[in-house]
Amino acid sequence: MPDMNPHHQAILREIQAAEPGRGQTTQRPEHLGTSRKWYGLTNAQRRRILLDFRAVHKDLAFADWLALIDSLYQGESYEERCAPQTLLLKYPRYRRQLPLAQLERWLCCLDGWAEVDGTCQTVFTDKDLLADWPGWSALLTSLAGDANINKRRAALVLLTAPISQSDDARILDLALQLINRLKTDRDKRVTKAISWLLRKGIKQHRDAIAAYLEANADALPAIAVRETRKKLLTGKK
Repeated sequence: MPDMNPHHQAILREIQAAEPGRGQTTQRPEHLGTSRKWYGLTNAQRRRILLDFRAVHKDLAFADWLALIDSLYQGESYEERCAPQTLLLKYPRYRRQLPLAQLERWLCCLDGWAEVDGTCQTVFTDKDLLADWPGWSALLTSLAGDANINKRRAALVLLTAPISQSDDARILDLALQLINRLKTDRDKRVTKAISWLLRKGIKQHRDAIAAYLEANADALPAIAVRETRKKLLTGKK
């Protein structure tokens, strides 16, 4: 591994040394939507390796943090491509300095719903987005129009946490704009993300989501209508 980032090398050695997680099977990569090399680690095992790294490298420089994540996103295995999630979460100051153009380049390295969700699901908060709303709005709008299905899913999933954290109308309005743009996309990675985003929006925007759903029920994916109505009625998926 002569060209690999040295911190990446150390993390990969820990991944390779770990015993496959209990209950993991050789079919699991297909379920995750990836054909990459797979070491069979559970999410908890992978997270522990990265948390241990963070404990030892609390003072990692921003440039070194960027280089490490960039290297991990070039890794051969599923575990390497998902490892940046914890590094993004546990270095929040650096996350907020992250150039959005760099994030978009990293999204190009993801394949399959699990890799996309690992980077996009709970990493970026409402405060992250609102601190640079023009930049984030432009990025998400661009992702929603991309030919890459993984980027289109990312556009929606990146909003699932912020829309549940903030009652800011800008987040709601952008979410509904993106849903309108993607509602005719029949790929399950998108239809399920639309459902997810609508359901997450109920916490802070219940009346607006309910009104939008009824006004657009005929045009939205059936799964999104069904699951969002159930969430509104029962509070459960």
